[in-house]
Amino acid sequence: MSVPVQTLDEFLQVVRRSGLVEEDRLAAIVEPWAGEAGPPPEPLLQALIDADVLTRWQIDQLLKGRYKGFTLGKYRLLRLLGAGGMSSVYLAEHATLHSKAAVKVLPVKRVEQTSYLARFEREARQSARLSHANIVRTFDLDTAAGIHFIAMEYVDGIDLHAKVKRDGPLPVREAADYIRQAAVGLQHAHEEGLVHRDIKPANLMLDTRGTVKILDLGLALAYGDEDGSLTREHDEKVLGTADYLAPEQATDSHTADRRSDIYSLGCTLYYLLVGKPPFATGKLAERLQAHLHKPPPNLLDQRPDVPVAIADLYFRMLQKHPDGRPQTAQEVADALGTWLANTSPGAAARAEPPRRGLPRRSASGVVEPAAAVVKSGPGSGGGSGVLPASNAAPVAARPSSPRPGSGPIATSPSSVVRRQPLPRAAPRPTDDDFSSLVRIEASAVPPAGPLGGAAAPQKPLEFGGLPLGYWIIGGGCLLLALVLGVFVLMKGTGSKGAGSRNPGGAAKARKAAPAESPLDRLNRPSTDR
Repeated sequence: MSVPVQTLDEFLQVVRRSGLVEEDRLAAIVEPWAGEAGPPPEPLLQALIDADVLTRWQIDQLLKGRYKGFTLGKYRLLRLLGAGGMSSVYLAEHATLHSKAAVKVLPVKRVEQTSYLARFEREARQSARLSHANIVRTFDLDTAAGIHFIAMEYVDGIDLHAKVKRDGPLPVREAADYIRQAAVGLQHAHEEGLVHRDIKPANLMLDTRGTVKILDLGLALAYGDEDGSLTREHDEKVLGTADYLAPEQATDSHTADRRSDIYSLGCTLYYLLVGKPPFATGKLAERLQAHLHKPPPNLLDQRPDVPVAIADLYFRMLQKHPDGRPQTAQEVADALGTWLANTSPGAAARAEPPRRGLPRRSASGVVEPAAAVVKSGPGSGGGSGVLPASNAAPVAARPSSPRPGSGPIATSPSSVVRRQPLPRAAPRPTDDDFSSLVRIEASAVPPAGPLGGAAAPQKPLEFGGLPLGYWIIGGGCLLLALVLGVFVLMKGTGSKGAGSRNPGGAAKARKAAPAESPLDRLNRPSTDR
């Protein structure tokens, strides 16, 4: 058992026994503190770190008196990256190439237990088959001093589980891009005949350049691997992480296929956007039952800013039956890629104001609040899917042209939103129809009432079964005829009265003698004669 060091001399002895630092270089660094008593001074420890001869993790182990286990074959362990129940992962450096690698070590106590060693070795073989930018590569499988380890590509970054814990739920566009990259990597694994069976945020590494890489193929299942199935051999029926487990995988992991990975990827999308798995409450058995029977939670309830296209894809990925999900990871990648290409950066991060329908008036005259039509997801059970206005999410149908936050994406009949169909344009009337169109009465469109409603139609005044207008026109015509008759009668009567008073006046006027000339007057006989 190791004993913690107490003095500087004890510390230097442990360093020399570890073989981590060459003697000449160690002496040059320690010289300013030579002969000092007491524990190793912190400035000396920092000088060893600054000189790049020891790491902080190595110094911590040396101070505990541990000098073994710093090298595994051709690799020198630099620091611990992570540890779990099945393995520990270290950052290591190749002894001759001086390249960085992630070394996954199987604990000694696990070697003799059930399927751990066999699964560990199978993970290395299956990972070595894959060469893709979105999958962590495997370099080597080896054993040193009874310790089994796998040398893999080192990803300088953070896993998505830790990123969400540190930064909170991600912007929509960022989460969509990460899931798209993971889907591309999954498609390659599926084409190589492997089902991951443990897709979750902790198994998706994000490097400093923004590339997502899938890791940990320890539970991967090869298509057609019947007699070599370790889960059957060791009676391990359910494998995976409960919070991201597909329904069919929750009952029997041997039936999992590539669509099970798509379900787990959909749960991962929810985690990135909300900060927790879809079914995160209850004990293990309760969470498994939720995956089997409960409808997926409405993503828009937690993130109203999520575009309808992304929410629709999430619901499709979490269909209970595998046939209802996207059938390939490439389909998911293409859908997200199309949405990303047709939306401007940053548009998805801006929340849209809720879109509400117009108030409706019931038969009793009571104005009902507006409602938004939202489904809780395909296969989510009964219900009308109508949310009250207070919970209405911004899920109104988008216009046909792409706009920020709502670009095109693959859809299915099980869309998250029941979009109202656009009204069809009425056909243009023909010449034959025009005569019927012009006979539309003005009373067909009731005038607006004083409160905005339609006023009751008014019946025209009638007398003797005829409208009042007919009587007015008829009376006018009758009066005109009477006036004309009186005028004609009076004219005839005036002409007849003038002739009776001077019956011969007209004839005398016509027979009047011509005017007498001066010559006739001279020749006229005088009456005096």
